[in-house]
Amino acid sequence: MAKLALGAAATLGALALATCGGGGSGDDDDDDGDGGNQPGDGAPAPDATPAPYCSPQSGTSLRLQLISDAFVRPVGIAAPPADPRLFIVEQVGRIRVVKDGLLQSSPFLTVDTNDGGDEQGLLGLAFHPDYAKNGRFFVFYVLQGSYNLRVAEYHADPNADVADATEKVILDIPHPGADNHNGGTLTFGPDGLLYISLGDGGAANNYYEHGQEPGSRLAKILRIDVDGGDPYAIPSSNPWASGGGVGEMFAWGLRNPWRIAIDPSNGDLWIGDVGQGMYEEVDVVRAGTSGQNFGWAVFEGPACFTEDPDGNAGCDSPGDYVAPVVAYDRQGTGQCSVIMGGVYRGTCMPDMVGRVFFGDYCSGEVRSFPASTNQLDYSATTDHTSDVDPSGLLYGRISSFGVDGYGELYVAALQAGAVYRIEVE
Repeated sequence: MAKLALGAAATLGALALATCGGGGSGDDDDDDGDGGNQPGDGAPAPDATPAPYCSPQSGTSLRLQLISDAFVRPVGIAAPPADPRLFIVEQVGRIRVVKDGLLQSSPFLTVDTNDGGDEQGLLGLAFHPDYAKNGRFFVFYVLQGSYNLRVAEYHADPNADVADATEKVILDIPHPGADNHNGGTLTFGPDGLLYISLGDGGAANNYYEHGQEPGSRLAKILRIDVDGGDPYAIPSSNPWASGGGVGEMFAWGLRNPWRIAIDPSNGDLWIGDVGQGMYEEVDVVRAGTSGQNFGWAVFEGPACFTEDPDGNAGCDSPGDYVAPVVAYDRQGTGQCSVIMGGVYRGTCMPDMVGRVFFGDYCSGEVRSFPASTNQLDYSATTDHTSDVDPSGLLYGRISSFGVDGYGELYVAALQAGAVYRIEVE
């Protein structure tokens, strides 16, 4: 696979976005296992602006609408609230703009990044919630000439299609000598705080032993306040704000949370954590909670992981870790890496509102389940693949999902250089 080898294997060279798992039960009661075929909760995001290019259309049969296939390794899709433009992150270090249905010739921003490894490059983009007033946006990338990671702030006239190239460093994160397990998502929650997903440092089998290390920023979801300090402040509500772990840490025990998403209606944080060699998993941090330990490298999905150099004595205490909402054993299935999509809260597809979408990089599957689900067997999730993508356009290609300024859902196909909107047909 080219450049973003999202599959997970036992060797460094073939390994890509590999994940972790939680072994124990969360605080919520389990569902009865049939939730995947039920509708969502029907609640669009608060103050959602209806998309001007569609009218609400009932139905659950979906299709792909091509936006453009002229991108180079697209790995991210974002837009400021109610902004009609679409911003596409290219792994090679560019952010491209689609405006009035046309891909603009000049990049919105170009970043000098190390994109030499399968999981390196420009990986994440998030617009400040008040972008329409302050023009602030944030990117996540691998530093040129190193393995280290950077979160940086840039600025643009909110109406301009090209940004100011002046960088303000928010956070530099040392990364060991492996090019994989970087994480890569930036996203703002309804709380106005910036969430950052970070992998465990790469290689395989928790090689650098960050999975259960509270003193490392790696293998974590971080949460910071970019409005409360210079360059940021640690929210006092972070579970380790007063010590005992890195103050930015919000949740931990993750192997490589390549894509995360926050439900704009309530602040639930959904995590897609890509598997080592057996299990892929979807995790959740419900709004108002924090500090969850999802178990890597004691557990991979629901299974005790036996290759951890730290040992796996914790398998005897599964209640210390939070179990996945959905986990699937991908051995022999053609699946390889879960890609988190997030909760649909747009207005164009009313029967899909309140459903969590996710996919798999290798198989090209697109699946969903209700966001109220606490635990569900993979077989009970709804498989949209045969109707949304009967031609196999996403097979071996899904790198990311994303939403536009109206909350409508998109998916990127890596090698094809294509971005599609998911619509009711």
